Amino acid sequence: MTVPVSEEGRRASTESADHDGRSRAHRVPSQVSRASAVRGRLPRVWIGLAGVAAAWAVPLATHLAGVDVLLPVLVWVGTASLLRAGRTLIDRLVIAFAVLSGGVSLAALLFSVWPWGLEPVPVAGTALTTLVLVAVVTGRRPTLPTRIDPSDVVLVGASVAAAVLILRPLAPSPTAALKVLALGEDGARHFGIFDNIYRTGGLLAFHQSEMAVPLQAGFATYPQGAHVTFALLNNFFHSGSTYGTPLTRLHNFALLYGLSLALSIACVMWSARWVGGPRLRGWAFLPVAVIVTGFLFFGDGIPVFTHGFVSEVAVFGPFALLIAVLTRPLRDPREQIVTAAALLCTVSMTYYLFMLSASVVVVIWAVGYRRQLLRHWRWTLGAVLVGGPVALFAPLINLRQASSVKQLTRDGGVEPMNVLLLSGLLAAVLLGLLVRRSARRSPAWRMMLAWVVTSVAYAAALYAATIGSPTRYYYEKSLHELLVVLLVGAGATVMLAPEAFRAPRRWRGRWLAGLVPSAAAAAVLLAGAFFYAGPADPGFRHPPNDRSWGEAYARDLNNFFQPANAIVTTFHKLPHSDGYVTVLYVNGRHDAMTTYNGTLWLSVLYNNHGLAWRDTIWVLPTPTKTEAELEQFIRESPDPVRFVTNVPSVSRAVEHVRQTDPGIRVEVVPLTYP
Repeated sequence: MTVPVSEEGRRASTESADHDGRSRAHRVPSQVSRASAVRGRLPRVWIGLAGVAAAWAVPLATHLAGVDVLLPVLVWVGTASLLRAGRTLIDRLVIAFAVLSGGVSLAALLFSVWPWGLEPVPVAGTALTTLVLVAVVTGRRPTLPTRIDPSDVVLVGASVAAAVLILRPLAPSPTAALKVLALGEDGARHFGIFDNIYRTGGLLAFHQSEMAVPLQAGFATYPQGAHVTFALLNNFFHSGSTYGTPLTRLHNFALLYGLSLALSIACVMWSARWVGGPRLRGWAFLPVAVIVTGFLFFGDGIPVFTHGFVSEVAVFGPFALLIAVLTRPLRDPREQIVTAAALLCTVSMTYYLFMLSASVVVVIWAVGYRRQLLRHWRWTLGAVLVGGPVALFAPLINLRQASSVKQLTRDGGVEPMNVLLLSGLLAAVLLGLLVRRSARRSPAWRMMLAWVVTSVAYAAALYAATIGSPTRYYYEKSLHELLVVLLVGAGATVMLAPEAFRAPRRWRGRWLAGLVPSAAAAAVLLAGAFFYAGPADPGFRHPPNDRSWGEAYARDLNNFFQPANAIVTTFHKLPHSDGYVTVLYVNGRHDAMTTYNGTLWLSVLYNNHGLAWRDTIWVLPTPTKTEAELEQFIRESPDPVRFVTNVPSVSRAVEHVRQTDPGIRVEVVPLTYP
C-alpha cells in the first residue's frame, strides 16, 4: 500500500537531507584538521625521541673514539641553527656563543651538584638533549645563514692573527708559558682555582670545606665563570676529567687563558661592527678592527693579560656583547630577552665588578624596551626567574669577601693605563656620537652615548675614592672597563669619515668599494699601534724596546726565563710536597720576583697554597734575609719548611736550628740559579 506524500513533506524531507549533508560537509574538514594535527604531532614526537637518542649516542661515540673536542663545536653550531638573529653566518655564531655562555653559567650550578661533575659525555648529552627539546617544542628547523660580508673576512682574519700572536709564546712548554706569566701573581691564584675545579668537578663554593689547604681563604667563593669554562673545555679536549700532571694542567690553563684573550678581541670587534650597523658593513670596518686590536693587543690589553687578570680578560668579550645587544637589540624580542639575560649571567659569574656601572645602563635599556618586555611577559618573567638567581649567585656567595664599597679603594699590582691614548679614543668616539645629526637621532647611538657617560662617571668616582692610593688598583680596573665600552663604540668614528670609507649601499659593488681608503687608514693606525701603544707612564714594567706591549710580546721580549726555569726545575726534582711548605729562595737576577712569585707558583702546583701563603708573604718586602731572620721564620712557621735555594746562609741557618731544636722538621734542597 502506498502512502501519499504531500509536496510540503517532500520539500521538508529534501531540506532535511540537504541540511544533514551540509552538516556532514561542515563536520568533515574539522575532523580532518584534527586528525592532521594529531598525525603532525606524532611525527614530531618520533623525531624528538630519535633526536634525544642521537643526543646521547653521538657523545658516547666521540668519547670511545677520543674526539670529544668535537662536541662543543656541535653544541655551538646546533645552538646557532635554532636562532634566527643575525644577517651573516658570523653574526649567528657570535649570538649563539652569547646564549651558550649564559647556559654554561646556569649549567655550572647543576654540574657542581650532580654526580658526574664535568665529564664530557653527560655534559654534552644534556646540552644536545636540550637543543632537541627546544627544536621540538618551538617547531624550529635547524638552519644557518650563508651570507658572508667583507667585514666578516676582516673580523675572522684579525681574530685568527691575534690568536696566533698570543698563543705562539705560550705553546711550546710549561716553561714557555710560565716565562710569560711568572710575574703575574694573580695568574697563580687563578690557576689554583682552575685546578681545584678540575679536581672537584664543579664550582668551589660547593666544596668550601675541602679548600682550606689548597686555597687561601676567600678564593673558594671568587667568581669562577671563566675557570669552570676552562675546566670544561679542557675535559672535552682530553676526552675525560683525569689527565696529566699539575704542570700539564698549568700549560693547558695558560693556553686556554690565551685563547680567552683572542676570543675577547674577536667579540669586541664584532660588537663594534654590530653597533655600527650598516655603516660598518664592507671594508669600512677595517680601520675599526685595527683600533680594537691596536688597543687590546699592541696596547693595554697585553699587560692586563700578563699580570694574570684571568677573570677580567675573560669577561671583556661577554661584556662587549652585552653592550652590543642592549645598544642595537636583536630583531626578535624573545631572542633579545634570552640573549641579554644570558650575557648578564655570564658577566656576573665571571667578573661582577663590571656589573656595578652596567646595571645602570641595563635599567635604562629596560625602560626604553618596556613595550617589548611587557608584550612578551612570559619570556621576561622566565628570564627573571631563571637568570636572576644565576646573576646574583657570585655576588651573594662572595659577599663576605666584598661586602663594602671600601673594597674598591684597596691597593694591588696593576699596570697604569696609557691615559693619553684612552683620552684620544674617548674624544673621537664622543665627536662621532655628538657632531653628526644622524648619530644624535639614532636610538642605537644614543644608547651608546649612555654607556660612555656611565662608564666615565664610574671611573671618575673611583678616581676620587682612590686619591692617595699608591696604585689606584680598582680605578685602573674601571679604565679597563671604559676601554671596552669605547672600543665597542669605535664605529662612531666612521661618522666623521668621508663617504669613501663607508659601506656601499648596493650589494653588487660591496667587495671592492672603499677598500683602498680603508686599507690605507688601517695601515696608518696599525703602524701607530706597533710603535706607540706602550705605556705613557711606566709602572711596574715597560716594553724592553720602549715600543708597544704587543710588539714586545710577539717577539717574546717580555719573558722571564730564569724564574720560570727555576719553578719548573724545582717541581720536576720534587714532584710532591711531602708535607712541606716549599720556599724558593734565591739570590741572582730577578731574585725578588723569583723568590716571591716562585714560592707562590710552587704552592699552587703542590695544591697547598692555603698553608703556604703566609710563607709567600714572608719574603716581602725585602727578599734578602739575614740568618737570624731565617732562623726566626723556621721556628715560627706552623708547617714544616723546605727551602730550595742557591744561598749558603740558608743551609747555615737550617743547621743551627737543627742543633738547637732537633724536633723541628726543615729541609734544604740545593738549586743552581740562574
